[in-house]
Amino acid sequence: MDHAAWLKTVWRGRIRAQRRDRPQPDPLGHQQPIPGLAAVLPDAGERVAAFESVGSEPSTVALLAGLAADGLRILVPARSGAGGEGWGEPAWVEVLTATCALPVPPTASRLPSQAVQPGRGQVLEAEALGQCQLILVPALAVDRSGTRLGQGGGWYDRALTHRGPGALTLAVCYPHEVLPGGVLPRETHDLMVDGALTARGVELFDTPQNAL
Repeated sequence: MDHAAWLKTVWRGRIRAQRRDRPQPDPLGHQQPIPGLAAVLPDAGERVAAFESVGSEPSTVALLAGLAADGLRILVPARSGAGGEGWGEPAWVEVLTATCALPVPPTASRLPSQAVQPGRGQVLEAEALGQCQLILVPALAVDRSGTRLGQGGGWYDRALTHRGPGALTLAVCYPHEVLPGGVLPRETHDLMVDGALTARGVELFDTPQNAL
């Protein structure tokens, strides 16, 4: 294990321990709109990519319901591994109704099965991400240079290779997990994000991709 990979392991252990001590996940957009979110939303009928929170992650239940209520088409990760286990190659499934944005048990996987479920469409290939103008990805932490710390499986780094030009990618985490630029370790395969989405609002980072 090289130094950057070792540092990631240390950071993950620290943040996971902090999250375990939280009484319950913070709901995103439950009582009031998330500041700055409306300004980055695409038009009704367009696709956005998001995820169904699990465990101690910031709760996306109200966020997904709000996106659906705004007329947006929501893609969430779909299980694509052989036999339906683990994080396989990236694939997506469309949430067809807002009522599908339901809490996921803390012990459950974020990934639904490949079988079509009520309120969901067919499983889509990884390239479907290229049709999304807004991409919300889970993060244990993110720094203001655009480095995202994930769970370590590499699924989102593989998925994000299919995002389209001009797509806005936001890391979803708690406000205190948005860190100064250059703090988090970065490896060559790590793909950058454009900003963060927390309960405090949307923050776009001053990065080269945002200066274009």
